[in-house]
Amino acid sequence: MWRGDALAFYKEMFRIERRIRDFSDEERLRERQEKTVPLLRKFKAWLDQAVHTVLPKDTFGIAIHYVLKHWEALTNFTKAGHLEASNNYAERCMRTVAVGKKAYLFVGSERAGHAAAIYYSLVESCKANKVNALTYLAHVLSNARNKSITLPMPDEFTSSNIAHVG
Repeated sequence: MWRGDALAFYKEMFRIERRIRDFSDEERLRERQEKTVPLLRKFKAWLDQAVHTVLPKDTFGIAIHYVLKHWEALTNFTKAGHLEASNNYAERCMRTVAVGKKAYLFVGSERAGHAAAIYYSLVESCKANKVNALTYLAHVLSNARNKSITLPMPDEFTSSNIAHVG
């Protein structure tokens, strides 16, 4: 019952995820229910035993306690096919913010910081939805005072929205 055992569970789980990457949401859910959920049950049983064999302040003990404490959140991806098993995508989206964190301390004011956060969120949402951020922001800003239209969110934005620019 060592670190290698825990790693074996993760390797098998991500092997399953790689195999089902291109499946539809329904197929991914079905495969996860059939393959991943039983694997996670075994992993949980292993964790429940392992927690009693390590020191709580040991690095491995801290990791086991963390996984057990967040078990429900960590296994949510098995309940919906559209969810990802890993948060790597979200981490990559946040890299811009993390890298520039010190620079943002000098953004000018709290109000400017709030505005920057909004713009960064919109730009990252555009990236996630494969929307040209410059085109989207130009459309939104040029129509911001036009009360006769509802401005689209990045996931609703299409080239047909541009016809409203006036």
